Order: sequence, then C-alpha cells, then structure tokens
Amino acid sequence: MMSEMMVAVAAERNKDPILRVLRQYLDPEQRGARVLEVASGSGQHAAHFARAFPLAEWQPSDVDQRCLDRGSSKLRDTCSNQRHCSSPMGNPEWGLRDTVFLEELGRVSGLLLERMVDMPANNKCLIFRKE
Repeated sequence: MMSEMMVAVAAERNKDPILRVLRQYLDPEQRGARVLEVASGSGQHAAHFARAFPLAEWQPSDVDQRCLDRGSSKLRDTCSNQRHCSSPMGNPEWGLRDTVFLEELGRVSGLLLERMVDMPANNKCLIFRKE
C-alpha cells in the first residue's frame, strides 16, 4: 500500500516561486543535472520540480526519515521544504536563518554560494554550486 503524501499549505504556496528561480539555473532538456534539496519535508517540492525537470536527478534530504519515506514513495509514482511547513513565527527556532553559517557549511563541503534570492513570506532561496 502506498503511503499518502503529506500536504503543506506553505509548500504548495511556495512551489511556483521556487520553480521560477530554478528555471534560471536548470535546462529541462539537460541530462545529468543533480539537485540536492535540503529539508525536503512532505516531498511536494521535489515532486513538483521533478515534473518540470524530468531529466534531472533529484536528491531530497530531511532529518526526519518519515518525511523521506513518504516523499520517495511519491517520486517512485511519478519531497517541500519542511522548514516552510510550519510558520517560523510559531517557533523562532524553526528555519534556517543564519545564511553566513550556511555559506560556511557549504564552503567546507565544496559548495559555493552563488546567489541568494528573496522569496515570498520573508524566505530566501540559496543557490549553491559544487566547486
């Protein structure tokens, strides 16, 4: 039995603005592109983006294995940024706010912060490239 995909209202609202950013960096006809999604949560974003870029390899990630299990079952049939699923205003500790820390973490992992894009609802989209 296939598990039901979680639906997060914020992820649904954010998927098209994020897709517009991704279209600036990915060609739907390009083979071999690999994309790591951090904090995939419900899987809505990865499923949406995989349809838009069918030749790219999508790697969802999340600290909660249950989110990955649900997301991977949906991708097999055809994960959202879990940090956006619940309002950061409800808990100021949620979300990834320290972009300097994220840039340093990327650097030690061989990734360079190429661009930071302002998104709706005071969110950011960080574009990293492998060195």
